[in-house]
Amino acid sequence: MKYTKCFSLLLSSLMLLSFSGCGMKQMASSGEGGGYTVTDATGKAVVIPAKPKRILGNSASIDTMLLSVVTPDKLTAATDADRDPNISYIAEDTKDIPLTVPLTGLSMEIVTEARPDLIVASTYTDGRELDLYRNLGIPVVVIDGPRSIDQVKEDVRIIAAAAGEKERGENVISKMEQALSEIDSRLAEEKGKKPVVYLVSQMTRYGGPGSMFNELLTRARIDNAIALAGGVNGQATSPELIIKTDPDMLFVSTDRTSDTTGAARYRDDFLANPAIASMRAAGHIVPVEDRYIYSASQNCVWAIKGLANAAYGPLFDMSGEGQIRGY
Repeated sequence: MKYTKCFSLLLSSLMLLSFSGCGMKQMASSGEGGGYTVTDATGKAVVIPAKPKRILGNSASIDTMLLSVVTPDKLTAATDADRDPNISYIAEDTKDIPLTVPLTGLSMEIVTEARPDLIVASTYTDGRELDLYRNLGIPVVVIDGPRSIDQVKEDVRIIAAAAGEKERGENVISKMEQALSEIDSRLAEEKGKKPVVYLVSQMTRYGGPGSMFNELLTRARIDNAIALAGGVNGQATSPELIIKTDPDMLFVSTDRTSDTTGAARYRDDFLANPAIASMRAAGHIVPVEDRYIYSASQNCVWAIKGLANAAYGPLFDMSGEGQIRGY
């Protein structure tokens, strides 16, 4: 995978040099109105010559935040995950967008076909890749790959500013804060011991302190077994340490037909481990939707409610669950 990515970047660089050598013009802005400058999460001042009309994100969470402040016709492509109603809040919004960004991410070919007048990427994106797009004259705004609710709010503000829709961004944040206030008020009524949960995920280095999942668990008044074991995000936690924390329950991903990564197989193999099967928590396995476990957008407030319901029972009414928008 590493060599494939390097080769892709090399190929893109050669394409860029070839285009330059042939006198290819930079991509022209298709936006409307006057220009403005936005400071992104890296502190970079990005000049946006006109209000964008063809916006390209490079992840499902970015597309979800984009569609909280702009209408679907402003997106020039959608990720594979956007279209899966089992994990996405924007499947209906993106079903008619013809161009698809694969799980492997953007490529020069997709960017050339999409002809964006704004690219929104996260801090997880290779900087060399983004420089290629900047060299084509495309404004590139970078947001944090959020690890906290506050970072989500700041990401929404940056995206809204880049899209020329600051007021809509503030509307989204206001709705988030209203939901968080409701969550805090209800969970303050729970006076007993916090349930201890361990997440069974094929992303074996995900979920500890420093991750969005840990933030959501904490806000849902749930103790994270990885944290109790002394683990952190990005560090694998051994089964021995998990057994030592004696969690009350195991959270596992709900089965879905679109599972193409072997998540269910990993879960079944993990639970078949005799040491895990002998744990008290093995008698309390709770399926949880991936849109809660891996939430990284304004809809994280639904994730907090969903996680709390998984641990405590039906504390929160989820009947109104859906995409949070600022318009």
